[in-house]
Amino acid sequence: MAREQLSNGVDLLWDGWLNGFKTLQSLQDDVQKKAFQAFTYQKELLDSTVATLNAMEEETKKATQEWQDKVQTSVNGISANAQLEQVTTWLNNVQEINDKAQALSWKPSYAVLDLFVQSQTHLESTVKAALEQQKLEREETLYKIEELTELLKGAHKDLLASVGV
Repeated sequence: MAREQLSNGVDLLWDGWLNGFKTLQSLQDDVQKKAFQAFTYQKELLDSTVATLNAMEEETKKATQEWQDKVQTSVNGISANAQLEQVTTWLNNVQEINDKAQALSWKPSYAVLDLFVQSQTHLESTVKAALEQQKLEREETLYKIEELTELLKGAHKDLLASVGV
């Protein structure tokens, strides 16, 4: 009876220690999940920024086209044929300048955004790979700890038996 109680005590001691280790493993898994969630949120933010930038560019192009159409309509209403050709040439030059200015004004925004997206993607893949490697190592460590715990329980029980308790 006393021997059985000591054996149960040894089991409780080592099983409690092992459960504490497993709890730590679980906390590490939760941290890993939070890291993956953070990347998801960052990706959503970048996607939203790209969509907003695209919408702003489209609205700018639309407003510019409307302005050009109104000017062309106004010029068509008041010009003679000789002057119409000069005004059309002038409008085409203004449109070309406007197109180049828009392209130059949007290019840096897209370049910076592309850099953010590429950096985000690279960081995410690097961190995911590192976290997956850590997870594999934790699983292998847990397996080895479980084996060691069983060996220690047996050795502890053998030691108590040899002492005669």
